[in-house]
Amino acid sequence: MNKKGFIMGLLTGVVIMLVVFSFNVYARQVRWGRELSPNEKISEIFSIVSRYSIFEYDRDVMLENMYRGLVAGIGDPYSQYYCLESRSRFMERITGEFVGIGVRVLMDPVERMLGIVQVFNDSPAFHAGLQPGDKFATVDGVNVIGRSADEILDKVRGVAGTNVTIEFLRPSENRRFEVTITRAQIIVPSVFHDLIETEDGRTGYIRIEAFERPTTSQFEAALAELMSQSICSLIIDVRNNPGGLMDVVASITNALVPEGIITFTEDVNGRRRYHRATANYLGLPLVVLVNGNSASASEVLAGAVLDTGAGTIVGEQTFGKGSVQTDFDLSDGTAIKLTIAKYFTPNGNSIHGVGLTPNFVVEMDESYSHRVGHDLGLEEDVQLQVALRVLAHKE
Repeated sequence: MNKKGFIMGLLTGVVIMLVVFSFNVYARQVRWGRELSPNEKISEIFSIVSRYSIFEYDRDVMLENMYRGLVAGIGDPYSQYYCLESRSRFMERITGEFVGIGVRVLMDPVERMLGIVQVFNDSPAFHAGLQPGDKFATVDGVNVIGRSADEILDKVRGVAGTNVTIEFLRPSENRRFEVTITRAQIIVPSVFHDLIETEDGRTGYIRIEAFERPTTSQFEAALAELMSQSICSLIIDVRNNPGGLMDVVASITNALVPEGIITFTEDVNGRRRYHRATANYLGLPLVVLVNGNSASASEVLAGAVLDTGAGTIVGEQTFGKGSVQTDFDLSDGTAIKLTIAKYFTPNGNSIHGVGLTPNFVVEMDESYSHRVGHDLGLEEDVQLQVALRVLAHKE
């Protein structure tokens, strides 16, 4: 054997020894042929990471991400893990007050992108020119496509007066753009009302932007004021309303439909829970306005009106979220939100993934749809025009 061959053979041997040694190092971490309990597996992973990782890491961050991943493993975009901070912010959303940029959002379960469904008037988002339909791509340089709504909102929210830089995708213009927004305290009214005078009489108009804890009292106050003005018909606008609390929408729908079933839910064991309307029924001619961003609790209201014949639905096919989530508090103050049931319309129809088809399908010009319920005038709002014609028996 020549010198060159000897050297090549020696190098080959060294490489083989290194590969075998490396394999043995990692093989020793695994007890071949024995199933590990979750706790044992987690312990082994931490042991390997602590000994061999070249990157600095935070054990608590690893655990938080593991908990998120555990719930995400269900494959349901509406089930989520709440750390202490995100749990606190979720409770803020229910009470209708929080620090953020001033938008309502909804997760697209197909694209796994969080989209804006409503921009609050005079909010930081409003002044930044954001629109319903804009979708979050990055937050402070971190890609958020595919992440849960709460993970994204945790990054968007923060301390009032601080900045957040967000990149959005605007499908209507097929472009991405970046904005830097200063966070602010957001106090969100969820109900707005107006009186519409026509040659056929007075029509009350109530826009419900979400079904949050204060919404019931705000709705009752708006309805009482309109009734005091002798309205002869009513329009409920839930366009761009992403939903909210089941008990809140049930209490509001109670005033809009005759005595009977509003909705019922069915859990994993087939048990049903019914939400029923009492005899407190207005009986006024009624139209409900909906669009593709009317979801969840909005569809409960519209579905009850549609199935009971209490009114007419006008607008576009609704979003199609027919599942119910509830929160489970964990012993350390964190929580998980879990889909525990499906809901059905009074006639037993599930709208999940399908949505509701209005009695009168009226498409809105895309350039106007994001302005629904805000600065859109009657001459531009073709869906509201049709609603008024329906109430005047002209459709």
